[in-house]
Amino acid sequence: MPYSEKVQKVLDYIGAQIGDKLRLLKEDVEIVGYLMPREEVDFGDSDVLVLKLDNGYNVGIRLDESTTVERLQERVSLGVFPSLREVEQDTTLPSISIISTGGTISSRVDYMTGAVAWHISPQELLFGVPELLKIVHLRNVLMPFRLASEDMSPLEWIFLAKKVVKLISEGDSGVVILHGTDTMHYTAAALSFMVRGINVPVVLTGAQRSSDRASRDSDLNIIGASIAASRMNAALVAIAMHGTPSDEYVTLIRGTRARKMHTSRRDAFRSINEPPIGRVWLDGKIELFSDLIKPRSKDPPWYDAVFEEKIAIIKTYPGSNPELLDLLVDRGYRGVVIEGTGLGHVPTLTLDDSKSWLPKIERALHEDVVVCITSQCINGRTDPYVYRNGRILLKAGALFLQDMLTEVAYVKLGWLLGHDFDTQSVKAMMLHNFAGELGTRETYETFP
Repeated sequence: MPYSEKVQKVLDYIGAQIGDKLRLLKEDVEIVGYLMPREEVDFGDSDVLVLKLDNGYNVGIRLDESTTVERLQERVSLGVFPSLREVEQDTTLPSISIISTGGTISSRVDYMTGAVAWHISPQELLFGVPELLKIVHLRNVLMPFRLASEDMSPLEWIFLAKKVVKLISEGDSGVVILHGTDTMHYTAAALSFMVRGINVPVVLTGAQRSSDRASRDSDLNIIGASIAASRMNAALVAIAMHGTPSDEYVTLIRGTRARKMHTSRRDAFRSINEPPIGRVWLDGKIELFSDLIKPRSKDPPWYDAVFEEKIAIIKTYPGSNPELLDLLVDRGYRGVVIEGTGLGHVPTLTLDDSKSWLPKIERALHEDVVVCITSQCINGRTDPYVYRNGRILLKAGALFLQDMLTEVAYVKLGWLLGHDFDTQSVKAMMLHNFAGELGTRETYETFP
């Protein structure tokens, strides 16, 4: 049973059920909250009663002889939500579809483990953010899978690209994708390349706090993303997340320029090597800062959803073992993104010859592996011409990727190698700007 026999007897005596509001008095401390379920697990104290407080947080109180429990009249219904079709919507509003993939934005506390898990349904999201009903007509709310962002893979990117094109082709003004934040920039980059001829906004958003917390950031992010998807005069993949720690506005970042820069802050995402493309306010105001944005159009999009998974990212560091590259080549890998130091250097003219990456890179290139170089520095660009080591790598045939982010380079390389292009064509296209992933120059605004 969810609670211990002792606790259940107390609840039965006062006629309390899950969702009832209770008042507990223990050692002159009064606690009022809604009774939450407690799943049967192999750990934890089953004599602990779990209450949801008005501030959104949960508290556990161990029942003993000093505890007084009273059932109040108020109650909430937990986990009971009408379906989308039962909601009266304004069909004159712009139509969008929401795809929920999992992550914190689609989660709440799991009372089995006490951790955050993906138990929330699309309907729960809808009813948790009722403001959406005055902003958009939700034509579809889909949950094709529930995955933590670290469990996403190129297979899911391909699925999403195909689904996005289908939804747009059916007439949506835009598409919102709810996603875990840790790898959201990978998915945004993948869709930027895989959805060709994009003609409306496709906006990814997430959350740093689960939806049952008082400090949740999901509401503003979902509202901002929905406003952008339905009304922004832009045709691109973007990420919409908090622009400040408070609930002021969401920042819009190009899908190939976004990066999560903090583990837990609500404004964790930054636009790298270009300013944000805009911001969205709660009142519906949209500010666009960039003139390098393709406007909406009526041209039909299509998907080019392929990916070669035999690619990898390797980070070099002092003393790093270049044999790692040999292992990948021996296993048939077709491309490698090497994250070098400042301007894109790797250990080359080392005192210990066995620590030099140059022979291993030369071997990989001889085996027709595409070797790309990015920088460990988040901002700025690689440059092989400044120092000797860079010139040596360039002469060997390594490809320096200018100001492209490492994660974006990985996605782009896998996408290109998924086609039947020859190696030289892939190398040429890695330096072609498909979705704003490459910049022509750096300005003061690109490093705020």
